[in-house]
Amino acid sequence: MNTYSILPLLTSCLLIQRVAAQSQSSVGVDLRNVTQVLQLSNGLDWGLWGSMEFCEVGSFAHAFEIKFEPAGSVDDTAVNGVKLYCRTPAGYDTSYVTSVVGNEGDWQGMRVCHEGFLTGLTAEVLEPQGVLHDDIAVMNVEMQCDYNAETLLGVDLDDNTYPAGTWGDWQQCAKNTKVCGLQIRFEEWSVEDDTGTTDIVMFCCDY
Repeated sequence: MNTYSILPLLTSCLLIQRVAAQSQSSVGVDLRNVTQVLQLSNGLDWGLWGSMEFCEVGSFAHAFEIKFEPAGSVDDTAVNGVKLYCRTPAGYDTSYVTSVVGNEGDWQGMRVCHEGFLTGLTAEVLEPQGVLHDDIAVMNVEMQCDYNAETLLGVDLDDNTYPAGTWGDWQQCAKNTKVCGLQIRFEEWSVEDDTGTTDIVMFCCDY
């Protein structure tokens, strides 16, 4: 096995260790059994990671919503936040969770699994545009319900003037696990180019 093939595995292990370390001091998180970390295959390493946030114990994400800034501002940022809505297997809504959320754009409305819970994600990301152009990073998010039984798109970009980005590989929870939390990497506003959301991590827990 070469070095490049083990890098994703090492990254996932380090993230799980980070979750475990936080769990020791976080009320409600210490009982969550995080089994897997889903990270975008095409995320960018700009900005800082926000907090890890988890559904209440016994609940899982059954819907999501993105905060989105349409194209047309001086410095476009597209996705400015992701929100997960949590529910128990018995159908009781418990809470919603977010990580870092930017100031730009508006929430686009819930995308809800008709049945079951979220189990995977992918994102459309615009590659770095260079010094003289506007960087955007994460432009759209698509999530999966119950292992590809249904897919939900964060925002319809057909009428938007953003350039086309590249969709990453699907990241999916293992069987008998569901999405239970998230963490967002975000580049804040600065005097230079800012991009909003640059990477997304979601956590899978035993169901």
